[in-house]
Amino acid sequence: MKIAILQTGKTNPLMPDRFQDYPALFTDMFASDPRTAQHSFAAVPVVDGELPASVDDYAAYIITGSRHGVYDDLPWIAPLMAFIRAAHDADIPLIGVCFGHQIIAHALGGHAAKSDRGWGLGVREVGLHDHPDWMPADDSIWLIHIHQDQVEKLPPGAQLIGSNGFCPHAMFVIGDNVLCVQGHPEFTIDYIDTLMEVRADLFDPETLHGAQATLDHHHDGKRFASWMLSFLEGHQHRRAAA
Repeated sequence: MKIAILQTGKTNPLMPDRFQDYPALFTDMFASDPRTAQHSFAAVPVVDGELPASVDDYAAYIITGSRHGVYDDLPWIAPLMAFIRAAHDADIPLIGVCFGHQIIAHALGGHAAKSDRGWGLGVREVGLHDHPDWMPADDSIWLIHIHQDQVEKLPPGAQLIGSNGFCPHAMFVIGDNVLCVQGHPEFTIDYIDTLMEVRADLFDPETLHGAQATLDHHHDGKRFASWMLSFLEGHQHRRAAA
């Protein structure tokens, strides 16, 4: 399967050189799953104004996180939302992570906005429910978070499959061709720890210290990555059988 990583943000320039840009974070995340060898990944720098010429150029799309909001007046936001709608209409799988989660919801008729709850920061538990058939019947998953914006209203037809008290719409699906998650499965503990340090000016001390205390907890990014592949392969098998 040819999978495009639609890059909507870049690693903060204040980060040390050992940290790669967003597409590499995703390919590293998938690398431990042996099924990855069956797929290819290509980065498309949407943040620089590029999009695939056609939704049919790739078999699936992963939309990354970003420091931007869906409401920002940037020249690539509206074209990306139109591309999301076209891909969804064409039954091409979409996976959204953090900003990607928000812009897919927004493009398909939901609503994302800056939350009055403040920063979601650190390793947080997401309760799981109404599991799709490609997801194990686990009670919860622990994922890294860094966000102010949230999906405040799900798009029509969405099924909520993950939530917690801070982020009620933390994970959702639409049918078998949309999967969205607010957390960052592609981040590592080292990455988020360093990012919080270099951007400590953004957070009040209580929020920052509380988030740093959560970093001793494991996070399940690679487990979620395996679910992402199961989601994509399930869709592929369904289309092949149709």
